Amino acid sequence: MSRPVFGRTSSLLLILPILLVVFLASCVVGGSSTNSPRKAGHEQTSRGSVLLKGKTASLSWIYGRDCLRGMQAYRQSAGADPDAALVGTGWVNPADGSLINGHNQCVAGNPSMDTVVQLVHSRGGMAYLTITMNTEGPDPWSVQQAAAYIEKATTDQGYIDTIVHEVVRAGYDGVIMDLEGVDHSYPAIQQVFTRYNQRLWAALQALHKWYGIALIPKVRDNDYNFFENWRLLAHTADFVVIMAVDESYFTPGPAVSLPWLKRLLSYALQTMPEMVPRIIWELPLYGDSWHWEKNGWVFDDSITFQAAQALVQQATPARINAQASNMQDVYAPHVVYTDASGVKHAVWYPTGKSLYSIINGFWQVLKQEPRFGNSRLQIAVWWRTTQEPQDFWPLLDELY
Repeated sequence: MSRPVFGRTSSLLLILPILLVVFLASCVVGGSSTNSPRKAGHEQTSRGSVLLKGKTASLSWIYGRDCLRGMQAYRQSAGADPDAALVGTGWVNPADGSLINGHNQCVAGNPSMDTVVQLVHSRGGMAYLTITMNTEGPDPWSVQQAAAYIEKATTDQGYIDTIVHEVVRAGYDGVIMDLEGVDHSYPAIQQVFTRYNQRLWAALQALHKWYGIALIPKVRDNDYNFFENWRLLAHTADFVVIMAVDESYFTPGPAVSLPWLKRLLSYALQTMPEMVPRIIWELPLYGDSWHWEKNGWVFDDSITFQAAQALVQQATPARINAQASNMQDVYAPHVVYTDASGVKHAVWYPTGKSLYSIINGFWQVLKQEPRFGNSRLQIAVWWRTTQEPQDFWPLLDELY
């Protein structure tokens, strides 16, 4: 998942009344073996048995930098889809383990996202804190710093306590770990990352909070995201989020497709079969664009549904390559056109109907898997905005 990133600001101040709670959680962690974490279902009686409370098992990602539009979009579907994960106050500073506020725009002049947590709870939903790190874009931390932070956190309880502080302070229901830019060559990084997740999971279990890990998509062991070992991580969280986004990059194609979801499922069944009922499948509410340069396609950027629609409407029929375009494709509408300067472009974008078709088809596949049983398909979407295909939510709700 290509999460947008932004510059660093002052870290969160930790408040005194929470210290006692964190101290008690630390005692539990200290008495537990990180090699033998408690089973995922152990705490279900006290915190409920479901990760998502909505009529529709969907999780909306609300991004602090687009918070106002995200909240507006969220309100429109919160009746059946009240659960949300927030990206904004969980940006890690790897130098000292503190958390950094992003350029959040939920409240004028204030980077807090507490009002979003309160909104989600008022609609009966679960609110998850996303822990991530700026390793791309302007002024990034290095992948080496990210790996060193992870190792430090396996022995320094203060790094774990910092995350627990924010969970308790704002009243989150759980955490989703979303570290992506990590040095693959760091010594024993797979085992180090596993221990890190075990420690944080144990601390949150002590507070009856859910813990999940967002996994970069992979279909084989030696894919580029080598630091994440799905076999090991399956035993370090209550659930996982598989980021089934950004399928296409080097050549034009869909951001997600049913065949790709099947390949991801196949790898999940090989590596963590016991987690299959507790996978949340993250899907894109955006598309992608490319342009032709020097005998090849060059990726431009992600593009919202409304922006894609505007491009399609601006392209005259004479400029559209009808043979290479299919704007009525059931699964992946796309258009190839030439602009006024003679440059060729390709745009692939989702519609409400195309996303519905993919989700419905994938659910039928899951129902054939014995490991899935009678579970509900759980999805997440990146990201909520007023620029999304608004007809998607009524269609999705029909499936549940």
